[in-house]
Order: sequence, then structure tokens, then C-alpha cells
Amino acid sequence: MAKVDESDPQILQIMTTEHFVLQTARAATIQEASQRANLFLTTVSSAAIALGFVAQVTRMGGPFVLFSLILLPCLYFLGLVTFVRAVQVAIEDMVHARGMARIRHYYVEHAPVMEYYLIHSTHDDQSAVRVDEGLRSSPWQFFVTAAGMVSVISSAIAGVFSSVVVTSVIGPAIPLSVIVGLLIFGASILLLRRYHLHSWAAAEQKLVVRFPDASKE
Repeated sequence: MAKVDESDPQILQIMTTEHFVLQTARAATIQEASQRANLFLTTVSSAAIALGFVAQVTRMGGPFVLFSLILLPCLYFLGLVTFVRAVQVAIEDMVHARGMARIRHYYVEHAPVMEYYLIHSTHDDQSAVRVDEGLRSSPWQFFVTAAGMVSVISSAIAGVFSSVVVTSVIGPAIPLSVIVGLLIFGASILLLRRYHLHSWAAAEQKLVVRFPDASKE
């Protein structure tokens, strides 16, 4: 392999172009996450209105229960695929952010004075995302993300569906239906949260950190 002259102006031009490409890719991931979340929320809202009309017409009778048993699983499926894609998009955004941090590290290596003027991280470890997004380590941070929001709404749909199933099988039993619905709601959130953590950890393990933040070690 031919030796590369790092002082070659073409290298800086290539790095600048790659930085722009990664920045554009990050914007695309954010846009996709927003569009998918909006589609899911719009569908849930439309379905809730449809359930309200059916409930009025059938007076909460058998046709309403049947309609609910058909519609709610479809909504939950849409929520699941939206959640999975939101997690994938977040991981893609994290990879892009680390790539941009790696390029900023190149800038600082060749012009150390720039380090005083850069606000984002120049290390391609976890600090690249934490600094860029202004996030603090908190267990509640998950719920303010697009994936977290979708997981809560999807879990609520699963809880309502299980309550309807209990009611349709054993008849009107509000306390039991509420308990079953809450249990399914909580279990769904825990499972989706576990999937999110596992997917994020697996993605981070595959990434090679070349410029870690020595102050964090």
C-alpha cells in the first residue's frame, strides 16, 4: 500500500466531504424517525375515533368487542414495527455521530488550536453521542425518545386488548380486566426496553473505538 501524505490538501477535502455526508445521513435518520412516529400516532388516533363510533352504534355490544379484537392487534403490530425501526434509526444516528467525531479528531490532530473552538466531542466513544445530543445518563431518558414513546403507546394498546379479551371470555369483570391489562402493559414495556438495551449494546460492541476520551477512563 502506498504511503499517504496526511498533509495533502486532498485529504482535508475528502474529510470535509465525508463530514457533510454523515451530517446529511443524521438528518435523514431524524426525519425518518419523526415520520414513522407521526404515522403511528395518526393511525392510533384514527382507530380510536373508529372505535368510538362503533361503540355508539353497537352500544358496546358483541360487534364492538369483535371489532376491537381485530383492530387492536393490528395497531400493536404497527407499534412494534415502528418501535423496532425507531431503535434501528437511533443506532444508525449513533454510528454517524461517532463518525463525525472521528473526523473532528482528525481536524484537531492537524490544527490543535481548533480544539478550543469545537463544542462537539472529538472522541468516537460514547461521549460522541452524549455530548452531541446533550443527554445525561438517566433511566428515564428512554421514554422521551421516539422509540420510548412508541413503546408506551403500543404497550397501552396491548393492555387494552388483553382487557377486552378477558371481558369477552368471562364476562364483565372490571377489577380482573384492569389487573390483567396493567400486567400486560408493564410486561410489554419491560420487554421492549430490554430489546432496546440489547440492540444498542450489540451495536456498540461492533464499533471500533480508535480515539477514546482519556479523561473518562
